[in-house]
Amino acid sequence: MSRRKFLFLLSALVGVFLLIVSRLFQIQVIRGERYRELSRKNYLRVRNLYPPRGDIYDRNGEKLAYDIPRYVLSLDHQRLSEEETKKLRGNLKKIFGIDLAEALKEVRETAEPLRLKENLTQEELALYYTNRYRLPGVFVEVVPKRVYPHRERLCHVIGYVGYPSKKELRKLGSRIASRSFVGKLGIERSMDKVLLGELGREEVMINAVGKVVRTLSRKEPVKGKSLVLTVDLRMQRIVEDVFRESGQPAGAVILMSAKTGEILALASFPGFDPNTVYRDWRKVSRNKLKPMFNRATSGRYPPASVLKVPVSYAILETKTASPWDRVLCTGSYYLGNRRFYCWNTYGHGSVNMIRALQDSCDVYYYTYGYDLGPSTIIRYARKFGYGENIPLEIPVRKGFLPTPEWKRRRFGESWYDGDTVNLSIGQGFMLSTLMEQVLMMMGVVNNGVIYKPTLVREIKDPSGRTVWKNRRKVWKVVRGRQEHFAVIRRGLREVVRRGTGTKALSTIVDIAGKTGTAQIAFIRRGRRKRKKLPWRRRDHAWFVGFAPYRDPLFIIGVLVEHGDSGGKVAAPIARKIMERIYMEGLNREL
Repeated sequence: MSRRKFLFLLSALVGVFLLIVSRLFQIQVIRGERYRELSRKNYLRVRNLYPPRGDIYDRNGEKLAYDIPRYVLSLDHQRLSEEETKKLRGNLKKIFGIDLAEALKEVRETAEPLRLKENLTQEELALYYTNRYRLPGVFVEVVPKRVYPHRERLCHVIGYVGYPSKKELRKLGSRIASRSFVGKLGIERSMDKVLLGELGREEVMINAVGKVVRTLSRKEPVKGKSLVLTVDLRMQRIVEDVFRESGQPAGAVILMSAKTGEILALASFPGFDPNTVYRDWRKVSRNKLKPMFNRATSGRYPPASVLKVPVSYAILETKTASPWDRVLCTGSYYLGNRRFYCWNTYGHGSVNMIRALQDSCDVYYYTYGYDLGPSTIIRYARKFGYGENIPLEIPVRKGFLPTPEWKRRRFGESWYDGDTVNLSIGQGFMLSTLMEQVLMMMGVVNNGVIYKPTLVREIKDPSGRTVWKNRRKVWKVVRGRQEHFAVIRRGLREVVRRGTGTKALSTIVDIAGKTGTAQIAFIRRGRRKRKKLPWRRRDHAWFVGFAPYRDPLFIIGVLVEHGDSGGKVAAPIARKIMERIYMEGLNREL
């Protein structure tokens, strides 16, 4: 490079440097006070714009959950000087009765504004706008509020929302902020990524009294996708009303389509109001009946005599006995020097399989269950879905299937023959959920085909266009002879016509099913002694069935915690539910 070019470039760089220095001198020294005043009076506010969550509908378009706008009084506390904070404290106390000192104690290390008062009324909004000049840094923001119009109905299916935990903030990243609502239970939680929208963002210039001077940039929030569930709110109302009318404090009901696996109603009792769950948290969490526990999908109980249905199938398929082979029930069964009683201590006489199902004869199942052995019973229970991971949009707890190996590990004991005969009637160590029992009955109804249970029918975008539609899927197939299923179905019909489930007999709809009474306290003999037990030591009551008998549309499962008797308590609940559905003509819509 020549000397002339070097001097020219050096002169140019020095000139640029002098221009920058002179401009900085002008801004910081000559006009510094003016810019400091503008900086004090005007500042940039960057805030998140929260999108509405997607709506939730029942199968007929009835809204089950949606968002409405909520007005919140907020404060940019990080922008206030000590003098402004002192003045604001007095004005907030005088105008809104808000103690700013207490509110500031709740401040977290976040860029989010401090929420001073939520759910502002129209009068409070007017009060704010009238006194806005006295409330520097205070502004009103509009955020979504989740509403559940039917309160406790479907509370365990839908769930509720709340502010995210640190783990959820990390997991969902930029999709949410610290004041977003995320699902905490039920469909709201399991389908959270579908229901969540896209967070918006706004940058505005604010003056000293909190008025927006200019909007610098704005990204609009996008509403989340909506869900159409398989449940029918009308059937859900019937299910919940009938159970509550029974006077039973705790239990669960599942009503399912026999032909598709769609869940038409699912209820667990007692329930809770998702609108007020946080306000009532102390009351709900201290309730000994655990209102937030979903007994339909997570409660595990001995399956009791309902298990005799898959055991009957195992007896037929393994050719342990034919449907017409008979066992003499004298009221008890001897195994070595031990005596196992039938629930009817007077005995049932000579019974074949249909009669054994009809009267729930324990001795019949002791006899053939012993011949089958624990491994075969467990293998056939698994074929029908017991102890398996059930695919559903909300969590379903696995039942428990005991094995000789498990007992040896757990108790250091061998598996006894007595364990086998207890297992054959659904007692002992085995535990199952209501969902498992219902799916087992579906397999019997459909000659071995068990459809995947589902709660979600469609997903729609914010414009209402369907972007995903559920299809019927087969979950399990129990391969075997159709005549064996036919024999069992006939026995289940006799249960209701003249057996242990006569309280499910209806002149409106032909119901078939199986009762069960799960013992949780050992009483040697006599129903009279059981009736005197405290409520928490009484037997659990089951009824799992289908209707109508000839061409089943519905599978229904009823569990009554500590209900004492499946035939006396659970069966009439199932009957009343089915009768009201038919009287309202809802069956014709399927």
